[in-house]
Amino acid sequence: MKLLSLLMVFLMGLNVQAADFDAQAVFGYSPGHDVDAALKRAAKVKKKVVLFSYDPKDEPGYPGLAIKYHMDQQETRKLVKENFIVVVLTRGHKDLERYPSPGAKEKAYYVVINPDGKTAKTDMVYGNGNAGLKDVKEWLAMP
Repeated sequence: MKLLSLLMVFLMGLNVQAADFDAQAVFGYSPGHDVDAALKRAAKVKKKVVLFSYDPKDEPGYPGLAIKYHMDQQETRKLVKENFIVVVLTRGHKDLERYPSPGAKEKAYYVVINPDGKTAKTDMVYGNGNAGLKDVKEWLAMP
C-alpha cells in the first residue's frame, strides 16, 4: 500500500506543468523586454524605468512568483503604471550585464533606472505586497 501511495505521488509530480510568468496579469498591462527602448521612451515621457528580473528555473511551478506578490496591492500597480516604464527580463538576458543582481543571482530583483541609464536603486524583490508598496513609495521619493 505504501508503495502504491508513493508511486501515485511520484506520477502526480510528473504531471505538474510549469506555468509561464504572466506579466500582463501581474502589472495590468504588458511590460517591455528591451531596456534601451524603455530608456528612450522614459526620456520622452520623463519617467524612470523599473526593471524586474527573475530566473524561471528557480521557481519551476510559477516563475516570477516573488514579483507577483511584490506587485500584489492595487495601489502598488497603480503607482507603478502611472510613474514608471516597466521592463521584465529573465536571468541570462544580455541587458542584465549592465544591471547585475545585488544578491543571489537566481532570486528576483529590481533596478530603478534613470532615463540616462544610470542605476538609481537596486534590491531584491520580496514576495510581500506591503514591501512592494513601501518600495514603490521610496522610488517615487527619490530625486
